[in-house]
Amino acid sequence: MRPAPSLSEIPRYPVVAGTALLAIGVTLAWWAKMDVSALFETAMIRRGELWRLVTSILPHAGILHLAFNIYWLWVFGTLIEEVFGHLKTAALILLFAVGSGAWEFALARGGVGLSGVGYGLFGLLWMLSRYDQRFSDAIDARTVQLFVGWFFFCIVATVANIMPVANIAHGTGAVLGILTGLTIARPDSRGLTAAGLGAVLFLGLWGATLGRPRINLSGQAGYEEAKWGYEALLAKKNQEAVRWFRDAVAYQPKTSEYWYDLGLAYIRLGQPSAALSAYRKAADLGDPDAEYYVGTLYEAGLGGLPKDGAQALYWYRKAADQNNVEALNDAAWACATSPDPAIRNPGAALEYARKAVDLGKDHPNPNHLDTLAEALYVNHQPEDAAKAELQAIALASPGEKNEFEKRLEKYQLAVKTGK
Repeated sequence: MRPAPSLSEIPRYPVVAGTALLAIGVTLAWWAKMDVSALFETAMIRRGELWRLVTSILPHAGILHLAFNIYWLWVFGTLIEEVFGHLKTAALILLFAVGSGAWEFALARGGVGLSGVGYGLFGLLWMLSRYDQRFSDAIDARTVQLFVGWFFFCIVATVANIMPVANIAHGTGAVLGILTGLTIARPDSRGLTAAGLGAVLFLGLWGATLGRPRINLSGQAGYEEAKWGYEALLAKKNQEAVRWFRDAVAYQPKTSEYWYDLGLAYIRLGQPSAALSAYRKAADLGDPDAEYYVGTLYEAGLGGLPKDGAQALYWYRKAADQNNVEALNDAAWACATSPDPAIRNPGAALEYARKAVDLGKDHPNPNHLDTLAEALYVNHQPEDAAKAELQAIALASPGEKNEFEKRLEKYQLAVKTGK
C-alpha cells in the first residue's frame, strides 16, 4: 500500500490539507464551547439550508473520531489529489459529503464528522485499485478488511448502545465511492454506474428534504421541530410555530401534544377551522386539554360546530377521567356553572373538584379551591363552600381576590338565609 506523504508536503495538497485543517479548527472551537450550531444537520435543512449537509463533516465528537478521520483523509485524499488534481478532489469530497450526509439525515438524526467522506474515498480507491494501474498500490487487503470490519463493528456498537455512530453515512459513502470508481474506471458500464450514482444522490437529497417525514426511522423524529415550534409560540411568532408544528405532526401524527400546540398557533392566527381540526386530532389521541377545549366549542357552538350540550359533556368527562388536574378543575367548573341542563351536573362537579384539589394537595391552587367552593355551593353546602373560598382567598393573587371575595359573599349570604 502506498505510504502517506509526510506533513512537510502539505502545500502540495491544498484541498485535502485545507479540509483537514478546517475540521481540526471547527472541532477545537466546538470543544471550547463556541457556537458552531450553524454547521450541524438540523431541521433547517428542510428549510433550504442544504449547506449543512457539507459543513456537518467538520465538527467531530471526540479525539479518536477526529484522529481516525483526519488520518484516512490524508492517506486516501492525497493520492486522489495527486492524480486527479485539486478541483476534482474538491468535487469528490463534496459529493461524498452531500450524499452520505443526506442519507444519514434522511433516515436517522444526522451526524457529524468526515467518516462518510472517508468511506467514500475508501470505496473509490478500492475500485480504482482493481481497474486503474495508477492506483494499483492504493489499497491492500488488510485495509479493506479494516474498513469492512470497522463498518460492522460500528453497527454493533450502535445497536448495543456502546457508542452512537453514523452508520448510514458510512454505508452510503462507501456505495457512492464504489459507484464513482466504477464510473471512472469502467467506460463500458459508465452509463449504468453513473445512473446509479445519480439515483443514490437524488434519493438522498429527496429523503433529507421533502421525503424525510415519510422515511425517517429515528424515534425522535419531529422532536426538534416541536421544540422550535414551542419556542416560536412563546415568542408569539405564530406563523413560524404553525410551520414547525405541521412538520412535527408529519413525523409524529400520534403525538397529541404536537396537535394541541398546532391548534393553539392556529387560534392565535385567527384560523378557527384549522385550529378545530388540530384540536380534534389531539382530543381523539387523548390529550385532556384538547378534550376540554373541544367541549367548550360544543357548549358554545363555536368553530363551525353545532351547539350540543351532550357532546360538550362527553368531552368534558373524557378530559376529567384522565385525572389531569387542570382538566378535572375545568370540567368541574363547567358542570357546576353551565346554564345548559345537558352539561350542568352538580354531583359530577363536586366529584371532579374534590379530585383536583386532592391531587394538588401538596401545592394548593387557589383556582382549584375556588372551583371546589362553587361545586359545594351548587350541591347545597354553602357553609363548606365559604370555608373553601376562604382558603382560596388566602392563597390568591391580588388580581384573583376581588372575584373570589364576590363569590364568598354569595356563599355567606346563603348560610345566613338558608337558601
